[in-house]
Formats: sequence, C-alpha cells, structure tokens
Amino acid sequence: MQESSARGEVERQLLAHVKHLERNYFEWQVVHLHLSQLQAHNRRHYQLKLAASEFDSLLRRLKSELFQLSNGDIFFFWHGGAVADVDPVVLRLRYLFSGDPLTRDLEADPDDGAELSYDHEAMQGSGRLCTWHDLSREYDSFRLGLEELLGTLAPSDAGTGAAGSLEPLDPARLGRIETSLATMDLSKLLRRQAVCAVLPHAAPQPLFSEVYVAIRELAQLLVPGVDLLGDTWLFQRLAASLDRRLLACLSKREEGTPAGPISLNLRLATLLSPDFLNFHHEYRQKGSGSVVVELQLIDIFAELGAYLFLREFLRERGYLVCIDGLHDLQLPLIDRKQLGADLVKLSWSPDLLDGVNEARRDRLRAAIKQTGFDRVILCRCDSAEAISWGQSMGIRLFQGYYLDSRLRAARPPAIAAARKAMRGPQAS
Repeated sequence: MQESSARGEVERQLLAHVKHLERNYFEWQVVHLHLSQLQAHNRRHYQLKLAASEFDSLLRRLKSELFQLSNGDIFFFWHGGAVADVDPVVLRLRYLFSGDPLTRDLEADPDDGAELSYDHEAMQGSGRLCTWHDLSREYDSFRLGLEELLGTLAPSDAGTGAAGSLEPLDPARLGRIETSLATMDLSKLLRRQAVCAVLPHAAPQPLFSEVYVAIRELAQLLVPGVDLLGDTWLFQRLAASLDRRLLACLSKREEGTPAGPISLNLRLATLLSPDFLNFHHEYRQKGSGSVVVELQLIDIFAELGAYLFLREFLRERGYLVCIDGLHDLQLPLIDRKQLGADLVKLSWSPDLLDGVNEARRDRLRAAIKQTGFDRVILCRCDSAEAISWGQSMGIRLFQGYYLDSRLRAARPPAIAAARKAMRGPQAS
C-alpha cells in the first residue's frame, strides 16, 4: 500500500506500476476514487487515511496494489478477482461520506426498483465518487488519462484537507500535550452550546448545554501549527485524556465551569474508568444539574456489550443517553428504543434541502416520527433555513451557531459582558 506521505513519490510509483503492467495487463482492473473532490470538511488527513484502510483486507487477500495520491485520490488495482470483491468496500466508503454531494449520484432509491450498485457491465461507472476501469480493454486510454491527471497535480495538492500546511500530531507532541494537560487550568478552554426547544413563532428555550473543550484553541496554546486531528489513533488517545481532564474540571467546580443541565460527549472507555465514577460522586451526587451522556454510534457498535451494560448503569443513576453523529441515511436504520437511548442527534447539512429525493425524504420523516419528534436533536444548525427544514420535518430540538447568535442577542448586556470577561480577553 502506497500512501501520500511523500510529496510526488506516490505519483511516480503509480505511473511506474502502470508502465510495468504494459507487458501483462490481462485481468487487471482498477477503481479510481475521486476523494479530492469531497468537501473540505470530509478531506481531513485522518478521514482520507481511514478511507484507504478500508482496502486492507483486500490487499491481504488479492494480488493488488493501492496508491493514495497527494490530493487524496485512491487508485486500487487488483488482478484476477471479481468486481464483487471490491464493490462492498466502495459501498462502505460511499456510506462513510454519505453526507457529501460527491456521493449523491450513486444513491439508489429502493422505491424506484434500482439496485444500490454500479455499472459493472461497462466497468466504467459514471458516478462522481469513483470510476471503474478494465485494463484488459482500456489500458492505453487509462494510461493516457492517468498521465494527464498526474501532470495537473501541483505541489500544493500534497497538503490535503482543511489542515492545509498544518503538521500532523505525532507521539512526541502528544506527550507534551498530555504533560501540560495534567496541570493546566482547562476551564478557560471549556465551551458550551445550548440545545434548545424551538416551536413555531416562539423564541428558543434552552434545555441543556453541551460542554466541550475548544480543540483549536488548545492546539494554538500548546502546539501551534499542529493539526490535532491529523492522526486518527493519536487523536483518540488525546480525546481520552481530554475526557478525564474535563470530568476532573467539572468535579472540582473550577472557576468558569458551567452550571445547570449539561451534556458530555464521552467514550465508552471513559465511562468504565474511575474518573467517571469520581465525577458521579463529586458532581452528580452533590445536587448538580442533570447530565446527558452523548455516545458516538461507531463507538456503540464497536463495543455493543459494553454499551448495553453502561446504558443500564447510567439510567439507574439518572443520566440520559444520546446517540450522537447520525446522518440522514443512518437515522432510518437506528431504533432508538431498541438501543435504550433517550435522544439522538441528526446532523444538519444544506444538502438536505435539495440533494435528497422525495422518497428518501419520506423515509427520513417517518424515521423522525418513529424516533420521536421531541427525541431528535437537529445539530450543526448554522442558519435559519436549517431550523425551518427541521420544523417542517416535525423536529422540536435544535443546536447550532444560529441559535447561539439568537440567544446572545436576547441576553442582557451585563450578563454578556460578564461571561465574556470570564473567558478572557481573546474570547469572541
């Protein structure tokens, strides 16, 4: 597997591999994934690396090669295997990036009788996410097209994703961050965002606030110029450390920590740790407000047994459980009641306005009704149209920057000034 770590090197290796196949390209096939055309927030380093890792099992099982270019595109070559071997991996990637417009043209509507697959007869899928090639029939045209593509890649393309010129997190930097976290005052980096009930023609009513650590500000403070999300596994380690420090900060009632009902996005491993038990005794049992525990769907299904145990543990102690990070394609597949969750979060995207066909919108509306109109939180609402769309679907709970601005506008000036002062001179 060739990754995009060396600028220009992978491109040279890819071209050399294709030239080598000129002597025997019989039964070689290729799928080209156009990940460079994803939206910026879907092209972060860790997301592209995760996409490439989906092919690991095929690389072990088939005679194959994978090249990930400096712009994020993936070329996967395999010999002798069936298209059916590779198709499930591509479908998983389509699902992984389901919120991106790049995948819209590959979606099939079961109500239309279409199959969720590709044009394998022609082996030249017309979808924007990927293009299929059978080198036995089109080696020359593929090679010419590849040479043209590689000739257009500028050095600047090597810095993929929103991180741009930022350096990725590495073990040495992670160690320095964890050392600093052990003693620093984290309260100045705590942020909160309200989850509000919004009814037609009524002002937003805050119900509770999600409390989180400002990652970008933490990076600027401790490791300027470093993308903390640049390495998936190292960031997971950092996230676990932040979980522990966040719980400790709330338990000690450090100055600037929020009061009232809150929600915390935590990992299952954190909930199983002594840090959470200490938080429960110090924070919950001393009369503080209610707490919603948010869990990522991928975390739940990775350790379903642990989730089922923790769900009962939390509910017996008065916590609410929220499943976080659902997209519109996922919500119809999730049964909130069967999972024993109290709430779910559905991520808003502008594509929901015009990038979803009517049948799919109907399925989503039915899923929202089944989940409960007052049990779905539409998050990432950055505009009034997000609120209007959610209300048209029956949703009553919302979260996002648009509501933040509405709440700030309604806040008395003295309270706004006091809160800004508590967050320091750089607070916005």
